[in-house]
Amino acid sequence: MTFTIIVNFKHYRQSSGPDCDRMLKNLVSCKKKSGVDVYYAVGPSDLRSSVSIAPGRIIAQSVDTLSMGAYTGSLSVEFLKISGVAGSLLNHSEKRVSASTVKDLQEGTSGQKFQLYICAENLEEVRAFASMKPGFVAYEPPELIGGDISVSKAKPEIISEASAICRENHVELLVGAGVKTAGDVVRSKELGASGILIASGVVLSSDPANALNSLIEAV
Repeated sequence: MTFTIIVNFKHYRQSSGPDCDRMLKNLVSCKKKSGVDVYYAVGPSDLRSSVSIAPGRIIAQSVDTLSMGAYTGSLSVEFLKISGVAGSLLNHSEKRVSASTVKDLQEGTSGQKFQLYICAENLEEVRAFASMKPGFVAYEPPELIGGDISVSKAKPEIISEASAICRENHVELLVGAGVKTAGDVVRSKELGASGILIASGVVLSSDPANALNSLIEAV
């Protein structure tokens, strides 16, 4: 089974604009490992340049339900696809959307070459989103995001339950929030996760490439 690592660049100064390109070039030089897929969620202004650096590995941080047209400020699935973007995070705790938006986007992208990674804050959302049959649901309790305590340590029993819910629906589970170390990867995998969502543990590291390499080696 493939283990998925998503590095979320967020809106940090260190990973935006020209620094986004520099960091991405550094990270794509990391060793490749069979059975491990790494994707990078970058900000909207950095999508086009990032696709040229890491084709097939770039996802958006959010996406709108609107199509292309007279919709100022929108970021549509259609635009992302023609730009070479492989998918999008959706409903991250820092960019929440309504349940109806999640449903509309999942139905609208089903069967397309565009992958949604739907974020859930609790088991109720895991259950609701998994029933929509996306490829991935990402469980991230918001109180642990950006902290030093991994979800795999703080809420292992919830990861196990979320994994069971996802298996029943033939959906893969990602876990995030506080995930930073190789040990967090190992424990998450033991609890049934198919991947991780990580941000500061890589992006704010003094050596981002080394941090990512350690996660890849841990799988």
